[in-house]
Amino acid sequence: MYKTRTAALAALALALPAALAACSGDDGGPVTLRYAFWDDNQRPALEAMIEAFNEEHPDIEVELEQNPWEDYWAGLDSRFAAEEAPDVFWNHVSRFPTYAANGVLLPITDDIEDDGVDPAIYPENLYESWQYEGEQYGLPKDWDSIALVYRLDALEAAGIDPATVNDLEWNPVDGGTYVEFLQKLTVDANGNNALSPDFDPENVVQYGTAMSSNTGQTDWWNYAVQNGCSLQTEPWGDYAIDAPECVEAIQFTADLYNKWHVAVPAESTNQPNGGVPGDYVVPGQAATTLDGSWMLSFYRDGLEPGSWAVADNPSGPVGSGTVINGLSNAIYAGTDHPDEAWELVKFLGSEEAQSISTGMGSVWPGISSLNQGFADYWAGEGIDVTGFQTAAEGTTTGYPLSMNDAAFGTAAMDEFNQVWLGQKDAQEAAEAVVAIANAE
Repeated sequence: MYKTRTAALAALALALPAALAACSGDDGGPVTLRYAFWDDNQRPALEAMIEAFNEEHPDIEVELEQNPWEDYWAGLDSRFAAEEAPDVFWNHVSRFPTYAANGVLLPITDDIEDDGVDPAIYPENLYESWQYEGEQYGLPKDWDSIALVYRLDALEAAGIDPATVNDLEWNPVDGGTYVEFLQKLTVDANGNNALSPDFDPENVVQYGTAMSSNTGQTDWWNYAVQNGCSLQTEPWGDYAIDAPECVEAIQFTADLYNKWHVAVPAESTNQPNGGVPGDYVVPGQAATTLDGSWMLSFYRDGLEPGSWAVADNPSGPVGSGTVINGLSNAIYAGTDHPDEAWELVKFLGSEEAQSISTGMGSVWPGISSLNQGFADYWAGEGIDVTGFQTAAEGTTTGYPLSMNDAAFGTAAMDEFNQVWLGQKDAQEAAEAVVAIANAE
């Protein structure tokens, strides 16, 4: 065993029964690895990559375990507690700090060096986001950003030239051209849009946009970065969303619901039980949404080819911008098969594997040189997805790295759900979230 692997298992032995820490299961015979993930849209690409993996490793069987996002983390935590977690699993930066600190992840620092994996093939910020106390705990699986997804038929009906969509701007005072754009797309049952004095906000048949996010990743965080807000004082630092530029972005989001009436009402979209944005865009209840690049196949499968498109996000007072995020494949520290698990993780992080995923249009690849291939796939589908790249080249913020993500996420959903309903002041809610999250 490599030294980092030995150290991880030794540390795990302090918290888990000695028998679990000692067993490796590496007897040279066939091995079965359990691999957990949450997004069923990516299953075809995963199956194709595993098929290629088995051509090189016929004695390693990989069993896929898929649970939707809303069940995934609770299930994973319970399996950590029961000492029966999957050998390899999708990891998210919101969970990574706590998992790394609690010793349930196997470090791969020495594996990377010994097997000659070149970190330079990945974007530096994505690669470094999986580091904790000098150890590496994952290879970038993918990256994602947020962009504006819109229905072309809705723009045509409203008399809006799609060529203007990349030039939209917003401000917290009068909403700017972005809110005007959404008002033109918000139509009541009598055919009046939200700019008309006869508009009936209680009887809307098409909203300009749909918003729905547990934390803010696909809605107000993007307005926040476009308004000069920093979600944290520094990586791993305190949350700072009670700053004026952050509160302005939160209030702007609330105004889309309650002042301008251009967003699908929060009664329908508030999490954890509300629908996701695509649930409203695909059937035509909303004309646009800010959504993540991981949802592209959802729109492709739900909408007719050529009926939808992607643009850069609107620009705020400090410019365009987006939340940048990415996933990794992690190894459970208590796995009975650490060597085989590393072989799988190494393959999934390779150009060979990610070329398969890219060629299927699954997600933006973790390997930088493959980005054009992903864009080319979608161009072949009649969709220009470079809006996600353009957004990522503007002002960006990473998903917050914090040991207190769970407390922040719970408080943010509780507090901001009330703001979106028009029942609570944005400043008051932001202060409450900061007090709870930073006290943990």
